[in-house]
Amino acid sequence: MSEPVHDDAAGSGDPVWKDNAYLSYWDVERKIFGSFHVSTSPNGDGARRARCSLIVGHDEVEIIETLDRGSFSSESISFGLDGTITVSHPDLEASFTNTPLHTPADFSLHELIPPLVPGKPLQHFQQACNIRGDFTMHGSQHHLDGLGMRDRTWGFRDEAAQWAEYAGLVCVFDGAFLTAMKFLGTDGQLGTDGYLIDHEGARHLRDVTFRRTAAAQFLAATLTFDDGSSRRCTMHSREAGFFVPMGVETEGPAFGTYDDFMTLDLDGVPGAGFFEQGIVHRVS
Repeated sequence: MSEPVHDDAAGSGDPVWKDNAYLSYWDVERKIFGSFHVSTSPNGDGARRARCSLIVGHDEVEIIETLDRGSFSSESISFGLDGTITVSHPDLEASFTNTPLHTPADFSLHELIPPLVPGKPLQHFQQACNIRGDFTMHGSQHHLDGLGMRDRTWGFRDEAAQWAEYAGLVCVFDGAFLTAMKFLGTDGQLGTDGYLIDHEGARHLRDVTFRRTAAAQFLAATLTFDDGSSRRCTMHSREAGFFVPMGVETEGPAFGTYDDFMTLDLDGVPGAGFFEQGIVHRVS
């Protein structure tokens, strides 16, 4: 998760290389929900962005700034790979520290997302974490003591060219971390990857099916593991949500993504997390 930025990994004639770091977090008791997302590239000018989104009750802040090549620090946001994240902005002053829980989930092992460049697969890792800190938002002081998921991804990547649609479920329960993703590729192939990780190790997902409302919002997921066993994850309350920038401003195909934060249970064990859905919009 502390993999340094690869500033010399691609040239002007290569597909776009992206180095991404992401942290999504929730403190249900204090009604605090947020995410940080930084993306830089050695050869994609439009692929350099830092974003901080934060909701406290009914108050909300979103900061989006450009990043320099090879850096995860923008004018206001500093995303440290050592677990420290700071924000210094007129609307938000924050200092957060995240510490890992459980072992990382390695999505690089099964190549659910086909390599954009043959022989150079996307490297993708996720890990549950604790997150704590203090912040001042719009003049009001707050303390954060929550849970979350941190993500580190690097490689050749073009969401609108590789994916038609995807859905992902990320949750932290008492003693366990669940991350499940399902992708529909532009070639029409549907694939699943994910893990349930606890003190006994990682159980790999063979399939996941999602139940949604009439408005396509998450209700439940049925998880099937490699050994044939299954678990059920069910939503209890919807708490907050964000749109997630995934590409650049364009008149062509655009990847639209939304994160829906909620409380859930895994076969009766309470927890919280978010459901992310993304789809390519082609009508322009």
